[in-house]
Amino acid sequence: MSDLKEKYKKDNIAWDQCAETYETQIVGGHPDIYAFENFEEDFLDRLLLYLIEKQVRPIKIMDLGCGSGRLHIRYGAKTVDNQELQKYNKLKELKKTHPELAYDSQLFKGLSEVWGIDFSSRMIALARKKIKETQLDQAHTVPLTLDQGSAFELEAEPEDVLPVAVNLVNSICVMQGPQGAKELFKSMKRAVEKAGGIAIISNYQREYIESYGIGQYESTLDVSGHPWWMVPDTYASSEYRFFPKHYIRAYTKDPQLHVDVFDQEGNLVKENHVLKRDPERTREVVETGHIRTHTDYESHWYSFKQMNDWIETYWKDSGETYHFKTSRLDRLRAEPAQMSILDSGDHLKDLFTRWKLV
Repeated sequence: MSDLKEKYKKDNIAWDQCAETYETQIVGGHPDIYAFENFEEDFLDRLLLYLIEKQVRPIKIMDLGCGSGRLHIRYGAKTVDNQELQKYNKLKELKKTHPELAYDSQLFKGLSEVWGIDFSSRMIALARKKIKETQLDQAHTVPLTLDQGSAFELEAEPEDVLPVAVNLVNSICVMQGPQGAKELFKSMKRAVEKAGGIAIISNYQREYIESYGIGQYESTLDVSGHPWWMVPDTYASSEYRFFPKHYIRAYTKDPQLHVDVFDQEGNLVKENHVLKRDPERTREVVETGHIRTHTDYESHWYSFKQMNDWIETYWKDSGETYHFKTSRLDRLRAEPAQMSILDSGDHLKDLFTRWKLV
């Protein structure tokens, strides 16, 4: 456990340092990541609406590893009706350019809270800033709450709400390695089991790290740092910042990445610096699923079998479980990923039968 605490501290520092860049380059950035996030949000919308129709308890969304609060913005905006919207110009403009945030009376009726937790204080600060900037802190919306802390220490939710705990867009893979992943499984079970709730983990499969993963990290090296497998590593330190000139998309073969290199004061050090993949190091990444950079960032892509083993070990005795490749629902947007679901109250069988997941 002491090793986990040390990794937690190290990762906390890394994420505090990259929070603002992550917001621009990932949340509003790489097309493949953005497409997958859209799939997750559509999936969650439909699941929530089904649950609201099926049972009477209000639903508490629990976003574990909430980052800069994308679910808070989504469900906050979707629960502000059109009449009230006229008082808030910034929120009105947001909805005008994002039709997926249109008011939904069922969500307004059925959601009790959107709660999020993240270990990065800077990510939580960004989420609060976005809520304020969109005027969701003033509007009559579902309560939007945030806490800075560990997703490994969740307590059992009360039985007067239906908890839906989610860990989305590969967040499990940056939670202190396999030891952290196990703690997340246990913590999510503890949070939802007593109340008959639902836990959902959505993450990429290690089997797709070559076709999807390494290109994503290369394209966003200004967020997580110079990838360990890319050469030359002349500027591979925290003294320099990289600005990639293009994104590497899925299935791109033998890519070269062109970046501009700046120092920490913003001075251009080298223009159009060309990075290539070292074959031996790249092979190790593909075989292990272990992402590393020269600035202490780490991520682990877990295989379909590994996630299934953890479901069997930590969730199987706590209700219905589901594990599926998300390509079964949406091959265009969700080809590389998987979902692991604990349904401790047996709410989802009819829905998943309709979707041909069981």
